[in-house]
Amino acid sequence: MGTWIKETDKAVYLMDGNYYIDAIYKQPSSTNPLEEVANISTMKGWFQRPDKPGAMTIAVGTGAPEPEPKPDEPSKPPPIPELRGMQIRTTADTFFKLALKDSSQLTDKEKVFVDKGQTFDIQYYTNVGNSHWEIELLEPTIGDRQTTRWYVYVPHIELLTRILLTVTSDTLFKTEPKLSIDLPPEAKVFVKNGTQMRLLSFEPAASNHTKIELADASLGPNQRTTWYAYTPDVKILGQRQTLETVNDTIFKTKTIQSSQLPANEKVFVRNKTVFLLNSYLQPADMHVRVALQGAFLGPENRNTWYCFLPDIKISGTEIGNRPDDSNPSSGGQSPGDRGIAMQFPGFNGVYYSNNPIHPTNQFGQPGNFTWGEALHADPATGFYRRPSNAGVVYNILDMARVMEDIRRRYGNRPIRINSWYRDPVTNAAVGGASQSRHLTGDAIDFVVPGIHPFDVFADLDPWWGNRGGLASSSVFTHIDMRGYRARWDYGY
Repeated sequence: MGTWIKETDKAVYLMDGNYYIDAIYKQPSSTNPLEEVANISTMKGWFQRPDKPGAMTIAVGTGAPEPEPKPDEPSKPPPIPELRGMQIRTTADTFFKLALKDSSQLTDKEKVFVDKGQTFDIQYYTNVGNSHWEIELLEPTIGDRQTTRWYVYVPHIELLTRILLTVTSDTLFKTEPKLSIDLPPEAKVFVKNGTQMRLLSFEPAASNHTKIELADASLGPNQRTTWYAYTPDVKILGQRQTLETVNDTIFKTKTIQSSQLPANEKVFVRNKTVFLLNSYLQPADMHVRVALQGAFLGPENRNTWYCFLPDIKISGTEIGNRPDDSNPSSGGQSPGDRGIAMQFPGFNGVYYSNNPIHPTNQFGQPGNFTWGEALHADPATGFYRRPSNAGVVYNILDMARVMEDIRRRYGNRPIRINSWYRDPVTNAAVGGASQSRHLTGDAIDFVVPGIHPFDVFADLDPWWGNRGGLASSSVFTHIDMRGYRARWDYGY
């Protein structure tokens, strides 16, 4: 049948059968409010096609629905075996290079040809710009069989990951978390129901969207890998944790100045280097101890290091982190009812569940968050989660001030506390992370009534910065004071 052109109230379409394969959208005229204009420069390319359009239909003012985009066959990535560390796979014939130059400018000794479909174990990669990564191979398997550090052209590789996104309804991936009608054609791409893609990362975004970074595909006219997907239209399974440096830094075996350590107990790591993370402990002395997965650094091939907090950020969360906590304390105060009597380690006197943590907050107003909310006091039984040490109490005091800031940010509307302090037994019972900050009292899962948790996440993200962790599920927002940037999406 060939292609043909259809004009409607909203656009001029290049049609193939009953679906459109390209579109020129109309815009309001700047000189006459009764007219619309369309930039027809794109149309020139339509008539240079082998199947150039031979007919045109005008359907303006008919009330007929706009045509749908031509669907592609749903794509499904090949299965990926269980990964012990990072792996990359070439998606095109390419060169691994010893210098950050075009391969045509390098001698044969400075580059190695690699076939499409080859898989390599890598310890880490560094984003060095110009669409290139510097990678560190786990073993010297190419070239002179001695070199492990190479530059690779990112569009020719994919980083293997087990995070799988499945499109559950025909949808549009977008460059911004907005309604698709508010975006130009080049800022969105149609993705068919049933399409599956691997992800490097995902996190909440405004207006019930999820920000995704594709691992095995690049879409749109600019071959983008970062998109926003409308959350109800996709399903994401799997998690991974990565550590990324945000400054040139030194990984160390102890939390002392690097100048005091011998050469075999420290290693220099460049800015924008990404590692797969196995686990990490709670921060101490401005450092966090991490166990890298599949990366062995320094002359002694260590995978456990101390990292300086301002120099790193962590993305993602561990598998199984799906907290389902509840709080019997509503935070409401009946006149004259102080609630349950409480005692805290390291503190004298008696505290009461209905009393505010700060009788007067930092704004000179009565405090809005109670000890009962922080310790999940149950007025029916008199039970509360007793802090394990004085440090937990101090963290609750600090966290309450953060929540006063957030409450004020949202017009002093009441905030519901889903989860605050958890003792180890409770944390395990409700499905919390093994190193959850709830264990130390400086993490809260909360709800701002009337505002979607993803919108709360998007609003607080730049404000909270590198002061701690921020995450969201579809039913609550998480914030903590770990002292370095961490972001994740619970995936439900």
